Amino acid sequence: MNRRSVLVGIGCAAALLVVLGGGLGLRAPVPPPHRLVIGVRGDVTSLNVYTAASAFDQEIADLLYPRLAYEEDDFGQGPPTFRAGVAASWDVSDDGTRLTFHLDPRAVWSDGRPIAAADVALSHRAASSPDVAWAGIDVKEFVRAVDTPDARTVTYAFSRKYPYELMDAVEGNILPAQVFDATPLGEWPKRAFLEAPVAGGPFRLKRYERGALIELERNPAYFRAPLPRLDTVVFRVIPDEETLLNEVVSGGIDVMENVPPVAAARIQASPRLRLVRVPDLSYTFVCWNTTRPQFSDPEVRRALTMAIDREAIIEGLLPGIGRPAAGPVLSFMWAHDPDLVPLPYDPEAARRLLAKAGWRDRDGDGVLDRDGRPFRFDLETDQASGQRSAVARMIAANLHRIGIEAVPRQFESGTFVGRHESHQFDAFVGSWRESTKVDLKSNFHSASREAGYNYGGYSNPELDRLIDRARAEREPRAARSLWIEAQRLVARDQPYTFLFERDRLHAVDSNLKLARVSPRSLYAGLEEWSFGGAGEPGP
Repeated sequence: MNRRSVLVGIGCAAALLVVLGGGLGLRAPVPPPHRLVIGVRGDVTSLNVYTAASAFDQEIADLLYPRLAYEEDDFGQGPPTFRAGVAASWDVSDDGTRLTFHLDPRAVWSDGRPIAAADVALSHRAASSPDVAWAGIDVKEFVRAVDTPDARTVTYAFSRKYPYELMDAVEGNILPAQVFDATPLGEWPKRAFLEAPVAGGPFRLKRYERGALIELERNPAYFRAPLPRLDTVVFRVIPDEETLLNEVVSGGIDVMENVPPVAAARIQASPRLRLVRVPDLSYTFVCWNTTRPQFSDPEVRRALTMAIDREAIIEGLLPGIGRPAAGPVLSFMWAHDPDLVPLPYDPEAARRLLAKAGWRDRDGDGVLDRDGRPFRFDLETDQASGQRSAVARMIAANLHRIGIEAVPRQFESGTFVGRHESHQFDAFVGSWRESTKVDLKSNFHSASREAGYNYGGYSNPELDRLIDRARAEREPRAARSLWIEAQRLVARDQPYTFLFERDRLHAVDSNLKLARVSPRSLYAGLEEWSFGGAGEPGP
């Protein structure tokens, strides 16, 4: 923790006399620190959420730019509810196809200009623009128009009534039109957007050093004053996990997100630290590039999954906090299929499936081959995650036992993402942070192969139809039935090997009070964090 001291001038005699419990003392009380240092493994790729490429980009964007409304964490039984953001209130038309937001008159940008309807309209144009090609563009599919009858009113018109109108309307941050209108939307994907001259969230950007740090300072114009409680938040980029652990234990940083379980005892042994545990809205997987010949057959992909000992991976890397994943909807989400179970670990069954698909060791070198080509491929990970690199090594060892040679390869985070977006990979170990809405389109729909996260090029027309129906369904119960069917198709075809879900362990300074801890992001309530509190999350 970084502490600030107060020096008292000797020339001011009155200042030297401080009453301490009825007595006299010569030291002024030290105020609580207001500077927080967080260690992170990877850098941002963009501060513009609509050109961002990682969950961390989104987390930083949420601290700089506001939203119309904010999601609550009540997603276990149904789609989540929302609390006010820049929109102080909203109402729905009688026919259910128009949603009108009334902007909070207190909401202003850091340059003093009101956060207005024009900013919301600009942000929607970016979110829905094929030129920008935001990864979340599909959530705007049913927004027919956005009208701005006056500076404080925004109306979203939908092409149909459905349960997720509010969720889809408020998805994405509001950007300042006075800054972003200067760049044509078609140019956005070509820009780095690593500056943020104007902010509307709890913090504004003070300093950014590529690959080193992101320094945020409190936004004095934030409409939820007196929040934030912290004056400065510094994100230090420390790619090496061991170095990051050393820094949090030694006091170089105050918070480390996603502590590996093997290091939990080390954190708990430190008198200045505590562990915070929270269910994580993510799952870890292997994405198979289904456009490559060796991964085009669903039966081969099933064999690969059955050859991977997921329980051993969990026991080795996530003891006590991991559980096998069966499909693309998290087990604690409202639309999860409770009857879906992971494929078993069965190397012999995997060998039989591979032999049936023509993969045999014909030359006796220990590696399966077909049509004269060995079953050999690169299994990629990013250097920001030591855990995923360990997963790749364990998977390679599993596959070696059945005659498949997987070669683990590490890439810098930006390169790692770029290879996937261009489909220039064999397979990679990744993790998705999931939306609480439940929507499989961006990862598994054929339409998302070029404008979404369907990096493996997977295509199943039957699944496409199910996804389209589920996304348009008005009633959550009916939508859930369709999503269950969709989950079963994905689990059958195994475009991913679903490895595990997990809880996350976060190391935080014992003197840091977290107002709340959300499964969506550790930083979701950061504006309410403060030093000198009780040490446990508040309500």
